[in-house]
Amino acid sequence: MRHKPKLSFTMATPNRAFMLKKTTLICLSLFSPMLLACGPDFPLQLTHDRQSNLSYLPQTSFSQQLTALAKPLPWQYQDAPAAQEYLWDEVHSRYLSQTRAFENSELSDAHLALVNTLRDATGPIEAEQMAAKLDKDLPQALTWYTLGAVAFEAKDYERASNYFSKIIKLPQSERASRSLWALYSLSRIELILSKTSADPEHFNRANAYLTQLQTEVAQGAADPLRLSLASLGEQAYILLRQGQPLPQLTNQGAGETESELQMTLTPDALNKAIELYATQSVQGDSGGYDSLLMLSRTLMGKEIAELKPLLQQASVQQLLIAYWQSSTNEFAYNGQLSEMGLKVAELLKVFPTDGLQLNHGDKLAAIYYQLGDYASAERLLTLAKPSGLTWWLNAKLMLQKGDQAEAAKAYAQAARHFPEQLNKISATVDAKETQQQAINADEDTATYCRIRAEQGVLSLERGEYVDALNHLLASGDEYWQDIAYVAERVLTTAELKLFVDEHVPFIAFEYPKDSDWYDNIEPINNRLRYLLGRRLLREGAIAEAPVYFPNPKLNASALAYGTELNAAKKTKGIDSAKAYWAVAELARHQGMELLGFELAPDYTIYQGVFDLSDWNEPSKLAEKEQLRISASQAIPDKRFHYRYTAAELANKASDHVPHNSQAYAALLCQATGWVLYRDQELALRYYKKYVANGPFVPWAENFGLQCEAPDFDSAVKRAQANEMAEWNALYHKLKKPVVFSVLALTGLLGVWWIRRRKTQ
Repeated sequence: MRHKPKLSFTMATPNRAFMLKKTTLICLSLFSPMLLACGPDFPLQLTHDRQSNLSYLPQTSFSQQLTALAKPLPWQYQDAPAAQEYLWDEVHSRYLSQTRAFENSELSDAHLALVNTLRDATGPIEAEQMAAKLDKDLPQALTWYTLGAVAFEAKDYERASNYFSKIIKLPQSERASRSLWALYSLSRIELILSKTSADPEHFNRANAYLTQLQTEVAQGAADPLRLSLASLGEQAYILLRQGQPLPQLTNQGAGETESELQMTLTPDALNKAIELYATQSVQGDSGGYDSLLMLSRTLMGKEIAELKPLLQQASVQQLLIAYWQSSTNEFAYNGQLSEMGLKVAELLKVFPTDGLQLNHGDKLAAIYYQLGDYASAERLLTLAKPSGLTWWLNAKLMLQKGDQAEAAKAYAQAARHFPEQLNKISATVDAKETQQQAINADEDTATYCRIRAEQGVLSLERGEYVDALNHLLASGDEYWQDIAYVAERVLTTAELKLFVDEHVPFIAFEYPKDSDWYDNIEPINNRLRYLLGRRLLREGAIAEAPVYFPNPKLNASALAYGTELNAAKKTKGIDSAKAYWAVAELARHQGMELLGFELAPDYTIYQGVFDLSDWNEPSKLAEKEQLRISASQAIPDKRFHYRYTAAELANKASDHVPHNSQAYAALLCQATGWVLYRDQELALRYYKKYVANGPFVPWAENFGLQCEAPDFDSAVKRAQANEMAEWNALYHKLKKPVVFSVLALTGLLGVWWIRRRKTQ
C-alpha cells in the first residue's frame, strides 16, 4: 500500500525528542554572541578593501626593533633558564614567586619541607626560633637566605640585609646556591631605602651588589633565574634616578601610594640606560621591554625644549623611532590626527634630519607617511639610503598618485631588497651580528611577505591574474586566503592547473593519521595542489584530480569517488544505483575534504566551522575579474554546496531502483534529510517524488529525519519480482485474445481447406 499524500501537504513532523533539541538550541542561540566574537585568528585578506590595504603601512614590533640598541652580554650562561612559572599555593590560596617555584624543583623533599616551614612562620622572630631547632638539617646559606626572605617580606630590611650579607661572606663552596640570590636581594633593599632617603650611597651600594652578581656569573656561577639579566634593568633604574629629588608621595587609598617623580634626564645616563634595558629585553627578559616602553612614553610627555638636546643622542632617536613605528595605529582616528599623532608631528620638526647624518631616513619617511604628510615622506626618501622600506614607500606614494605602472616597478625593487637582506643572516660570521639579525629575521620576513602580497593585489587590479598568483604564493601562509581567492575564483581551471604543474611541486610531508587539523603546518605547495584537486573533482575531471590530493587518505577517497562515478555512468539498473549511492555518501560525509571551496561558500579553510561571506564585503571588481568570479562560483552557490551535490546523486540513484522498493524510499529519504534544513523547497521536491512513486515504509512519518540505508539486495529481488509480475500481467492480458485469435485462425484455415478440397 502506497503512502498517500495529504490534501493539505506538509513535511513530515519531527518526533518529540528532536523538536525538544531543536527548541533548546534555538533558545540558546538567542543568548549567544556574534559568530566572530570567538574563533581563530582570522588570516589577513588583502583582496578585500584593496585600496585601503594597499595604502596602509603596517606598524612594526617594538621589541624586535630594540636589537640595534642592545649590546652583547659579557658572560655566557652555563645552565638552562628556570621555567617561567608561578605555582599555586593551595594552603594559602596564593601564587608562589618564581623563586619559590624554582625551589620546588631544586630542593629535596626533606629540605623543601623545612624551608616551607620557615617561610610559613608568622614573622622573622618566629622563623629564627624555628631555625635554631634545625641544627644542621639545612645548609647554612639556605637557612640564612630563607630567614632573610621572611624578614624581607615583613619589611624588616635591616634584619634581612644582615642575613643576606652573611651569605656572601661564606666560602664560595658554601654560598654558591644562594650567593646570587643574596646579592640581588641586597640591591633591592638598597633601592627600596633610596626612595625615602637622600643618601646617594644607597644607589652606589645597590650598583656594587649588582656588579658583583654579574662578575660571579661571568666567572661561571649558575644563574637559572637569570638574575643577571634583571640586574641590567636595576642598573638602568639607578642611572635614571641617581641625583633625582626624592619622589613626592600622594595618598591613593588605604595603604596605596603612587610615585609622581618627574625625572630630569641627562643624555649620558639616558644613553646607557637605553642600552641596558635593550640588552635585557633582547636576551629574553620582558622587564627590559616594559621599561623601554615606559621610558618612551616618559619622553613623549616631555616638553619640546627639554627633548631637543636629548634627540642628539642616536639611542634616543632610535628608541623614539621604534616607539613611533610600533604605535602608528594610534596616530589618527576617523581621519584626524590624535593627540599622539599631533605630538609626533611636532617632535619631527626638531628631529635631526641632516642628509649627511640621517641613518634612519626610511623609517622617518614611514612615520611621515603614516601621519599623512606625503610631501615630507617623499623629501626624506630622497635623503635615505635605498632599502626595501624606501621602495615600498615609493610604491605606496605612486599608488596615491594613481600610477599603477610605477608602483609595480617600485614593488619589484622592494621585493628584490628583502631576500638579499634575509640571505645575509647566514652569511655573517660575527656572533653579535648573527644574533641581532636572527632576532630581526621574523620582522624582515613578515615585511617581505606583505610586500609580495601587495604585489599580488596590484597585479590582480591590473588584470595580470597569473602574475598575481605568483606574487601571492611567495607571500606565504599569512596570505593564504588571498592565494586561495585567486586560485579558486579568478584563474580558470586550465590556468591554475598549468601554473601548479610548472611551479608548485609536491613537498614531502607526514600527514597525521588520526587528525585532519594539520593545515597550519602543511606546506603551502601541498595546500594549493589540494585546492586544485578539489576544483577538478567538482568540475568532473575525475581522472586528473586524485594526483593533486597530497594526503594519502584523501587521495584514496578521491580515487574512490572517481571510480564509483565512472561505474555509475557506465552501468545500468541497480549496479548504477549502488555506484551513485557510493558517490553520494562520499560527497555527503567527505564533501568538505573532496569538493569543498577553500573560501565561500564552504570555507574549507576553517573546516566549515565559520562563514565569513557576510562579514567581508568584496571590493568593487573590474568587469573582467567579475566575469571570472561568476564563472567559477559554486553550483549551487550555497553554504556546504556539496550537500546539494550529494542529495542530487542520491536522487539519481533512486531513478535506477524499482519505485516500489525500500531502496527507492531510503534514497529519497536520505536526499531529503541532507538538505532539509538548508533548502526546504528542494527537500519538498524529493519528498513529493517519494509520495508520488514510492512504497509505504514504517518510517515515512519522519521522512528525512530517520532514514534507513538503501537495501540494494532487496531491490534486486524486487526488480526480479517486478519483472515476473510484468510477465504475468502481460500473460493475463493477452491470454484470451490469443486463444480467440488461434481459434479464429484455425477456423479460417479449416474453411480454406474445405473449399480447396471442393475445387479439386
